[in-house]
Amino acid sequence: MTSELYGSEMSTEEAERFLERTGVGTLAFGDEDGGYAVPMSFGYDAANGRCVFQFAFGDGSRKQEYIEKGGRVTLSVYERTDTEDWRTVLVEGGLEEIPPEEETRASAVFASQARMASNEVFRQPVEETEFVWYALDADEVSGRQSVSGPVGDRLI
Repeated sequence: MTSELYGSEMSTEEAERFLERTGVGTLAFGDEDGGYAVPMSFGYDAANGRCVFQFAFGDGSRKQEYIEKGGRVTLSVYERTDTEDWRTVLVEGGLEEIPPEEETRASAVFASQARMASNEVFRQPVEETEFVWYALDADEVSGRQSVSGPVGDRLI
């Protein structure tokens, strides 16, 4: 097997451009008792090296439970058009609530880049749901992409 079967490493710039245009991924939480992963819309704030999320918390929210425990999370973002044209980026770090004075910038980044993960995520009326802005401070961003495939769509 050659290393080409596993693709090539993306540069930081390629990974960041991919995050800026993708807008949806899977956010994974974990601890000694297990883990939880959920599709999430996001915007990538390149100026601050972070992914911006608007979390919706209802009664018994598993996301909220894991956030309150703290610890690292991983955002997995991928795209695959066929077996020879794919890319994936992992963002690892900690989640922090965005302070009120930064919410305008965060919401602008989110609005311009996020793609809706789902419109049917609420188990209760929206009026009973708490919306809170969070940022995943990217301690580590890594990505891989196919070696072959359509060059016109490549991020390089």
